[in-house]
Amino acid sequence: MQQSSALCTSLFFFFGLVLAVPAAAAQGVHLWYDENGEAVYSQSPPPGGQPSRLVKPPPPPAESPEVAQERLNQRLQKFEDNREDEELAEEKAQEAKSEAAAAQQRCSEARRNLERLDSSVRRRFQMPDGSVRRLTEEERQPMRAEYEKIIAEDCR
Repeated sequence: MQQSSALCTSLFFFFGLVLAVPAAAAQGVHLWYDENGEAVYSQSPPPGGQPSRLVKPPPPPAESPEVAQERLNQRLQKFEDNREDEELAEEKAQEAKSEAAAAQQRCSEARRNLERLDSSVRRRFQMPDGSVRRLTEEERQPMRAEYEKIIAEDCR
């Protein structure tokens, strides 16, 4: 009977110690410096009444590491999506700029060609096959209509 009483006392002491250690750690740890100048951290004050400072532990994280990692992954994905959107917008702007320059070039050429067609001086024109000749009125009208169409579309 005495053995079981001693065993119960030992178990109570053990469980009390197990429960007290985290509570003591939550209160903080003692920091002092030994005779060699080395920092010593302990849950109990230094021996011999040596001065010490109670250091509080940092607060626990506000969220679990898994939640924080997921939040970080979402931010990284959003950042990557924004970067891709900016690249696409830049590409579209470059394409629009290039298209506007090409339209301006077509406009200038069409105006110059129309001016040549309408000039009072009957000029010779180089044909696609390389020959040079004067155009008849029937040949000039479709070309004129094509140049006017280009001017209407590209000269804004």
